[in-house]
Amino acid sequence: MTQHELITQFPPQNSIADRVLLIGPDIIRQLIGMSVKECRIFLVVIKGSLSVKIGSDMIRVDANNMLDILIWEPICFVEMSDDIDAWALLPNYLFTNESLNDLKPANSETFKNRHSIPIIPVTDKDLSIIVTLLKMMATTLNDTDHFYRTELCQTYFRSFILELGNMMLSKGQAVEDSEGVITRQDMLIMGFLKLVWRYYKEKHNIDFYSARLCISSKHLSRVIKAKIGKTPYAVIRDELLQQAVFLLKDTKMPIQDIAAELHFSEMAAFCKFFKKNKGMSPSAFRASQQKIIGSY
Repeated sequence: MTQHELITQFPPQNSIADRVLLIGPDIIRQLIGMSVKECRIFLVVIKGSLSVKIGSDMIRVDANNMLDILIWEPICFVEMSDDIDAWALLPNYLFTNESLNDLKPANSETFKNRHSIPIIPVTDKDLSIIVTLLKMMATTLNDTDHFYRTELCQTYFRSFILELGNMMLSKGQAVEDSEGVITRQDMLIMGFLKLVWRYYKEKHNIDFYSARLCISSKHLSRVIKAKIGKTPYAVIRDELLQQAVFLLKDTKMPIQDIAAELHFSEMAAFCKFFKKNKGMSPSAFRASQQKIIGSY
């Protein structure tokens, strides 16, 4: 399932719809047997251990360790020890960008663009800081009537990323890869994703990205497809679609203006794109969302 689908499996006090999901020690075991794809996952293990499967690889995370994963293939939560005490934080691209775009610490781009992340050992002191921030986010999420609920959660997430970055840099670890040498293909994927998250609204053509990366479009397509199971266009499309859904659901921006915001040549082209990928027109989708809201 996607992050959006996973959010529906947990109480609303654990998430901001289409933004972030935080799962604490009290309900972490509900993840056993679940599979999620196309999202960022931070796993923080305080006590006990848990095992996840990514593709054919089984990864075990023990106490005083973190796992930071940015993946497209499904990650399955296989098992957890009886004494498990752990947190799972799942932010999507939109929440991450909203939280970090106006703040550029030395390694924020690395955290946003990471393709594969090793297990990160955490000292008791660092673990205490990280867990404190997660608890503060959990408290804020639980207060669904708080006027600044989203903004506070973004602040705690930004602090979480900064503390994690400081922890790794202070240890002298190479942020890109602490267990081995990062490959040229991994660097290419990071570069491509960084460009997409910066230019997806303005640039829909793969040739733009391949030119910026100084490679052929054919080579870019081959690497992206082999590594993350999607074509470069599919990655761009998903970013456009996610932003379109947000603007239709959470703003009153006219559809013509949304089309212009996402740099479609005309509103008809945007409507065709949206209907092809969501199965309904933008106006029908907006009406369906308003009907859902009105039913509460």
